[in-house]
Amino acid sequence: MQYNVAQLLKEPIGATREYELDEEIQELDPELVPLSNLTGWVHMLRTHSGILVEGEFQVRLQVICSRCAEPVEIAVQFRLEESFHPLTQVDTGRFIRPDEFQGAEEELLDAALLINEQHILDLREVMRQHIWLALPMVPGCVFGDPSRCPAYQRRLEEMRAVHSDLEDADEVASVDPRWAALLELRGRQ
Repeated sequence: MQYNVAQLLKEPIGATREYELDEEIQELDPELVPLSNLTGWVHMLRTHSGILVEGEFQVRLQVICSRCAEPVEIAVQFRLEESFHPLTQVDTGRFIRPDEFQGAEEELLDAALLINEQHILDLREVMRQHIWLALPMVPGCVFGDPSRCPAYQRRLEEMRAVHSDLEDADEVASVDPRWAALLELRGRQ
């Protein structure tokens, strides 16, 4: 996911490059468990201040189901659109001073969006971030209904067995009398 963009930086605004991507991402993040390669396409466009990178990507990952706590496979798809800026002039090798930079100043603060002094555009960190953003906040297994998930039902049975000594009568006896009216309302529903 590293591209030498020196030639593209020498070309006029509007020049493009296209690449197919099929990369292993085992080393991208130790917390990600990929089950397939990251695949997609990359489109690079020369702009006045650097290179605009666009693409669509997909990967299959193993995540932990938030309900049954079992590993499940999930397909992740995302779109990328980021602007990368060079640290040096491609013709002379001279470092570009911040006051010469064409673009927003905060774009210089993100190291993942900089093209290094050898004119290598590195997509690894940006891809890692986009994969995490594309993951669902609460991943779930293939069973939409918890009563159909065997692992979830097994966990419920284990919890019932561990807590079988607790009874509703003990719960009612330990309730503060000031809250008893609310407990009665809960019982009606």
